[in-house]
Amino acid sequence: MRIKTLHTFLLKAYLPSFFLTLFIGVFVFFLIHIFTYLDDLIGKGLGFWVLCQFFSYSFLTFIPAALPLAVLLSSIMTFGSLAENYELAAMKSAGLSLFRIIRPIFAFIVFLAVFTFYFNNYVLSYLTLKSASLLYDIRESKPTVNLKEGTFYSQLNGYNIRVGKKGKDGHSLQHIIIYDHSSGMGNNIQMYADSGYMGTSADTSYLELKLKHGTRYEDILQEERQKRTRPLMQLIYDELDVNIDVSDFKMKRTDEELFKGHHEMMNIWQIDHEIDSFNLKINDKYKNIDRQFKTYFLARTFHTASLPVKPITVSAFYNKLNHNDFRRSVENAQNLVRSSSSFIDSMNDEVNSQNIQKLEYSIGWHKKISISFACIVLFFVGAPLGAIIRKGGMGLPVVVAVIFFLLYYVVSIIFERLATEEVYTPFFGMWFPLLMFLPFGIFLTYMAATDSAMFDMSTYKAGFKNLVAIFRKKK
Repeated sequence: MRIKTLHTFLLKAYLPSFFLTLFIGVFVFFLIHIFTYLDDLIGKGLGFWVLCQFFSYSFLTFIPAALPLAVLLSSIMTFGSLAENYELAAMKSAGLSLFRIIRPIFAFIVFLAVFTFYFNNYVLSYLTLKSASLLYDIRESKPTVNLKEGTFYSQLNGYNIRVGKKGKDGHSLQHIIIYDHSSGMGNNIQMYADSGYMGTSADTSYLELKLKHGTRYEDILQEERQKRTRPLMQLIYDELDVNIDVSDFKMKRTDEELFKGHHEMMNIWQIDHEIDSFNLKINDKYKNIDRQFKTYFLARTFHTASLPVKPITVSAFYNKLNHNDFRRSVENAQNLVRSSSSFIDSMNDEVNSQNIQKLEYSIGWHKKISISFACIVLFFVGAPLGAIIRKGGMGLPVVVAVIFFLLYYVVSIIFERLATEEVYTPFFGMWFPLLMFLPFGIFLTYMAATDSAMFDMSTYKAGFKNLVAIFRKKK
């Protein structure tokens, strides 16, 4: 198909604003995410490469969330600018309908919807896995060693350290006190030094302290007979090296296989497989209940030591029992009722747990697909809306787009929560926001195609002036 000059013109007018608004939207979501976990990042001594990985994964994961906003905002800006500069009117005067005009941009939106689906299904699951596992390791890692003047630092395993004063270089120390209880026998080693120097080993696994002009005391408790005599060893030194293991402070990577069980790390076919697994587990629970009642509870209800189990009525069975057998049978029935009630409660809890997980997976399945159609629906809201309001740029279009997107976003969150609480089905909860915006988009497209002046303020001003003139004439 030959690309027409008009198509090239429209795409050149649309694409820059689309990619700009997409970047801004992703950046805003990214900042909110980073500020949420800022306390987990500060003071951990994370390397540049670790931070780059976490920021990159987090930034890219918000592309699908920002795509509907980018489509809506760029559509309003582009068609509002075309209408404001009378370029849209020139195209219509040349015999082109609104549907012919938006055709090339709509083709791009369809391509974008397909791209969004594949990104959600394959790339996003990988990025979410990387980001979630890395964030977990960052949150589990310990803060870096930070000695403060005049305060005991007790985050080191087996050591308490107090520094009277630190040098401006952050490594020189004065008036040092170290309590060593790493042996697990109490605070039996104490070290005092007038000054010292703090550094780390080449592999950053050890904190190296070079103590100068001090004393080391050790309370020796290695044998039973020494508990009475309590020998004390004293060492006066000019220089002493103390190496403290700080390998626990280094961030350790967790196996990513532990995080792959969540639906956000799966594609739709893997989610389908998990949903089928939940259905099989739930059916097995029901079959187990039926089997237990048929083979255990029901059979033991009529069992006594004196009479065999026979297919007779309950009244006939109890009429044949003597007093002791009747009492034992009633006690047995009561015990079986309690046992069966506990068994049913436990099975019911397990089934409810499986249903909740199945519901979460179903919601995740619909979310991966619905966001692709959101781009198409919001395009048919933004494009005609821009043609109607006839304003381009970053002023009024941004305000209108943000209002509509917030409405869509809030409604989506509300119905997703209702679907999670089983008020609505996952299908209805995830697709209703789009079904709500679809008639509105059709209405706006019709109004734009018929050159409606619904948002033209000059029309309302003229009507108001005419109304005022009528009242003046009557007066």
